[in-house]
Amino acid sequence: MAAGSLSMNMRRCRRPNNSECDEGGAMRFINDQIRYAFFLPFLAACVLGFFLLSLTPESDRSTEAAAQARRVNWRLEKTTGDNPSARGGGKWVAIGHKLIMFGGFYECFDKDKCEHTYFDDVHILDAATNRWEKRIPTSPTGVLPGKRVFLGAAAYKKKNTAVFFGGAEYNAKVTAYQAYGDLWEYDLAANTMVKRSYANEGPSPRLGAEIVVTGDTLYLLGGYDQSFKAHNELWSYDLVANTWKQLRKDNDPTSPSKRYIFRFELSPSEEDIYIFGGNYREKFTIQRSDTWKYNIAANTFTEIVSERKTNITGRTHGACAFAGDTFLIALGDIPSGGCFTNQDSEHQNPTNEVWKLRAGSSQWARVKIGFGPPPLKRMYYATAGDRLYVTHGFDYKCDKPGAEGPVYNLNTYSLSLRQVQ
Repeated sequence: MAAGSLSMNMRRCRRPNNSECDEGGAMRFINDQIRYAFFLPFLAACVLGFFLLSLTPESDRSTEAAAQARRVNWRLEKTTGDNPSARGGGKWVAIGHKLIMFGGFYECFDKDKCEHTYFDDVHILDAATNRWEKRIPTSPTGVLPGKRVFLGAAAYKKKNTAVFFGGAEYNAKVTAYQAYGDLWEYDLAANTMVKRSYANEGPSPRLGAEIVVTGDTLYLLGGYDQSFKAHNELWSYDLVANTWKQLRKDNDPTSPSKRYIFRFELSPSEEDIYIFGGNYREKFTIQRSDTWKYNIAANTFTEIVSERKTNITGRTHGACAFAGDTFLIALGDIPSGGCFTNQDSEHQNPTNEVWKLRAGSSQWARVKIGFGPPPLKRMYYATAGDRLYVTHGFDYKCDKPGAEGPVYNLNTYSLSLRQVQ
């Protein structure tokens, strides 16, 4: 179009909004050019995108989609009621869909500035309604268990009760340390705590010993005693006769090495007990990385994954469960990275990793997680139905020197065990 013609057409356009002119008007021409100027590059980009996508092998796109589909998501549980205050290091026991929380502490990480706060209250999460309830148990004698941390706990399914063994209470400088060797039974229906009276002498008082119950028999392994010595002895306790029996002595060469605060889980068949990780400390803290299986009928230990051949780091203060015949470990504390604190305790490096060990395998496989909890250690965990539940515990931040500290978790998460088989 000639310049004179454009000038003449512009003189014709005198409407207030300058958006509508006669068919030959300049504004219509200009608007058309603007639309084409924006639309054509956009169209070209779309065509180029589709062309490049066509060059990507179908197998690569399918692999990426499959990888995303294989990721497993934790579920953030929306709970109500009397949510427990920040804490870690206690136990959570499932009786049906009721999850019983007992013990633990709010930990001090600077021994020159604060002290630990211990708990002896009972909180119950109903996994069917996601409601927390605080309980105040009673006792026939009027005596209730003392405040403690790192106790052993298990469900006594034949009676629908929870049993708790040992644990300890100590100050931040570990100049005062009281280990317990008592056994308590909590009746959910009656809301009572009853102390078991032993018919004979059993294991010495200790923290970090782990227990399971099958039938009327309790099994106990390991622990860390009043004299700061770790153990690897194995005991059984008859819950009917109230008698202890030592099945394996300390330093037995065919048993797992000495340890405390480890994973100790009864298999679905209740024929075997699986043992993983834990701490060993007499001068320095060592996190175990081996996996063992104890056959109850044969009274024998079998090493499944040795510390020399394992493909994962040692860890402690985590969760575990069975998904069919697959043994699962989750969260906890690992030795690499992290930081130390001004406290007479171990180094801090929580993780949110999840690993699984299939029956017959000698290597762990990492479970790919999508959404999940933050790294957590000393959390409470329990299995209800086909889900692993975790709650409380803490992450520990080391990224800003001088501002290190715990980040306590008050949320509850659950993981579908069917999805990780």
